[in-house]
Amino acid sequence: MWACDEFGRAELGDPRWRQRLVGMAAVAARWPGGRVSEVYRTDAERQGAYGLLESAAVESSEVGASMFRACARRCTNEPIVLCAVDGSSLTLTDRGGGKEFGSVGARSKGAQGLKVISALAISIQGVPVGLTAQVWWARSKRRARKDHTKRAVAEKETGHWLEAMKGTREVMRSEAAGTKVWFQLDREGDAWPILEQADAEGHWFTVRGRHDRRVLRPSGEKTLLRTLLNEQSVVRRCSLSVTAGPNRAERTACMGIRACSAALDFRDRLTGRRFNKTVNVVLVREEGTTPAGEKPIEWLLLTNRPVETVEHLRQIVFGYAQRWRIEEFHRTWKSGACQVEESQLRSMESVVKWAMILAAVAVRIERIKLLSRREPERKATDEFSALELRAITLLHFGKAAKQRFSAGIVPTLAEATLWVAKIGGYTGKSSGGPPGSIVIGRGLREVQVAVRALKALEGVESGCAKERGSRSA
Repeated sequence: MWACDEFGRAELGDPRWRQRLVGMAAVAARWPGGRVSEVYRTDAERQGAYGLLESAAVESSEVGASMFRACARRCTNEPIVLCAVDGSSLTLTDRGGGKEFGSVGARSKGAQGLKVISALAISIQGVPVGLTAQVWWARSKRRARKDHTKRAVAEKETGHWLEAMKGTREVMRSEAAGTKVWFQLDREGDAWPILEQADAEGHWFTVRGRHDRRVLRPSGEKTLLRTLLNEQSVVRRCSLSVTAGPNRAERTACMGIRACSAALDFRDRLTGRRFNKTVNVVLVREEGTTPAGEKPIEWLLLTNRPVETVEHLRQIVFGYAQRWRIEEFHRTWKSGACQVEESQLRSMESVVKWAMILAAVAVRIERIKLLSRREPERKATDEFSALELRAITLLHFGKAAKQRFSAGIVPTLAEATLWVAKIGGYTGKSSGGPPGSIVIGRGLREVQVAVRALKALEGVESGCAKERGSRSA
């Protein structure tokens, strides 16, 4: 069901290609992994997968467009969706240097791969909905030019960010015209071309500032943004749950919030054009809860969301906090359950098609993970097929599976996700928190083996029944 929703409307010309794409996605969702040869277990499946990935008749742009449209359709009934936009790179194997990859990371290290900007739609409850855009490119292997400030926006990587945001607006206009998009961008998005266009078509944006920009006071006097903000009083304090990380202790941080409007003073260095753009600015700074040796958490947020009430400020802080969902997606996609960087495909087009399928799978895993926490009473059949649930209960309960559930009773999504995670090695509280994407991904692999066995058993039983029927006749 999930694979059909995601790719069942792909416009690939020949319907057989679409059918194969749906089948590939269904298998990858149950047995995620980076290598085609490991995901598809039979010769026929592998041959079919390689055939689609290497075929010039199937374009990566349409594989992506299919899942972007599917995501937008899921947003139809939502008045607002958050959309985290962020860049990443895939480091890929190219020992002979003959593949169509470019430089990633520090050029001095010589790593090769592809760059990508992704736009991840997130419900206002903080649950991933799907991808609305991906923009792919290979960097030049030559050393970067030093005159980047004098190049047109279209010649810079900033242009890819604009393309991802434009693609999101277009697909939402087509499939979910009544839904407002609230873009959430990290500090890489603090560039004047992005800020100039981020509110196009009436959508909202929140960009984390990295520059102490020039601003104009109402009197016309110029000052700096932080100077203006520090003149404002704290209008609200709120709590923020901070997870543990490198050089960061887990804690509940007390955050003080200041806010005001500011006229940003921009200059295009290429043309010399100067212009102003008025935005709302929110400074969120940790107060009194910073552990010794750490810097206080601080977010400088530029937004066109109103800041007229305390509730507006709470929504702005909450919305930006959900941007972290795209980091979790990247981890599941690259180093977690999907291991996309293990791909051995040779052409950029083949890699992008395969990476997009795995991206959809990674979002599904993240969605199941978070839905099981946010909406634990949701029925498991919303995310798992009946055969998958049968396999899950058999693997988890063994012989007691039949006695555990009477006919017609459907487990909750929280229950089914927990069982999948335990099948994948989750040990409960000793694991350090609720089930994560890695154990869920491992569990899904085991479930897929059981699903295959159940299908084969059903085939055998059906054949035996037919044989008995023919004998009795």
